[in-house]
Amino acid sequence: MRAVGFHNELPQTSIALATPTDGQGFLSASSGLHPRAEIELYCERNSHQLIDWYEPVVGETLNDFDARHDRYRKMVASFTGENARLALVLVTDASQIAEDLETLVARLLELDRLGTEVRCTDPDRPDALQSGQELLGLGDRSPQRQAKIRDAIVAKASRGEVLGRIPYGYRAGSDGMLKPVEHEAAIVQEIFETYAGPWHSADSKPLGGPGMRVIARSLNERGQLTRTGRPWSALAISGILKNRTYLGTYSRYGVRIAGNHEPLVERDIFVRAEKVTASRTPIRKQGLEPPYLLGGVARCHLCGRGLFGLTRRRAWKRNDGTLVEKTYRYYECPSRSATRERTELGSRHSSRHAEELERLVFYGIEGWGKRIKKKIRPTVGHSMAEEIAEAEREFNRVVRSVASAYGTLRDLEAPLKRLEYARSGAAQKSVQPPDIEDLLIGVHSDDTSVARTSIRAIVERVVVGDNSVEIIPRI
Repeated sequence: MRAVGFHNELPQTSIALATPTDGQGFLSASSGLHPRAEIELYCERNSHQLIDWYEPVVGETLNDFDARHDRYRKMVASFTGENARLALVLVTDASQIAEDLETLVARLLELDRLGTEVRCTDPDRPDALQSGQELLGLGDRSPQRQAKIRDAIVAKASRGEVLGRIPYGYRAGSDGMLKPVEHEAAIVQEIFETYAGPWHSADSKPLGGPGMRVIARSLNERGQLTRTGRPWSALAISGILKNRTYLGTYSRYGVRIAGNHEPLVERDIFVRAEKVTASRTPIRKQGLEPPYLLGGVARCHLCGRGLFGLTRRRAWKRNDGTLVEKTYRYYECPSRSATRERTELGSRHSSRHAEELERLVFYGIEGWGKRIKKKIRPTVGHSMAEEIAEAEREFNRVVRSVASAYGTLRDLEAPLKRLEYARSGAAQKSVQPPDIEDLLIGVHSDDTSVARTSIRAIVERVVVGDNSVEIIPRI
């Protein structure tokens, strides 16, 4: 089988293939074998053909995250480009493919959809997910410490202060806010104006200017480098064109602040660039899925675990040859996939059609009388930190389950989406205690974020059984 080697750490040693083994033909953990040599030896023993190798280049620093990301994207491009050659991805351990567990899962899913997988050469941890759970998980941190870290992050974000990597074109000021860097800001403006180009063609489609590769080549030919001193690439240009920070909008961990800092790009140019990108991007069938409004409140009647949103797609041909596609949305208990058999009472862990369950909850809330409404003590909903924490717990539970062979990699899609949703700002934090009547109206809002916030403010939990739904208000 064809294979590619992938390594992100700067190797400290380079030892020949003749390094002693454990006597059974396997490498000792303490052999100190050079990563490439280790992977080559693994290929030799498992009849794989190593067709490519990805590793840090000369001059790359240990913390050059841009280089690591670019290296991974380059590998994926080799699987999907014009002359694509699908291959098995070999790493010494899961930390080489990603720096954190969430990124690892996202990349494992991406590679799985392409039809390949990641394997570790470590004989004790050959499974990438198991390796990642051990090396990248949060198990070494106490829940209290995790909570303190999240609260500190959210508090800093709410003030609009710099968190994480600073976008090209800005620096962190003494007050923690983003400040323009003159020469970098000029490059950012040039990228947008060049790419956006003329507004419309004769047929009312955005014309745009030169493509991302042409812009990158032009910058490189003029001796302009990225902040890390590396040449510009189409990927780097794409990242700049998508970044709404350049509009003056701050967005971190559920906090969005418009006009937080000085913008570098005018809105009409930014919008024009977006339209140019849309016109040049192949159309894919991937509609936006409706959010799961009961996330965080729907619970399994058997084990009490939170239900997660699950989307299944089916496609079939009718007798006349017409292709039919349909999407089914469910709320499902994480234990259901691992426990297929029924209990002695004939029940199973919860699974209900999303539209049906949400409709039953809406009807149930509408049926609350004045007595119940008077007793309700609404919360502001989950804070951003609480939302993230809950999503993290669910994500880690499913990772442990799949790593233990209960379920498949695809079972991680829903909890990963929920975690990304929580971190992206789906959970909003109100300042003033909401009015009961406003919340009851908000449950039926067309704005899904309003509907979800309203439900969570007045509903403690929804216990979902085989043939029953119990709605417990916050009283």
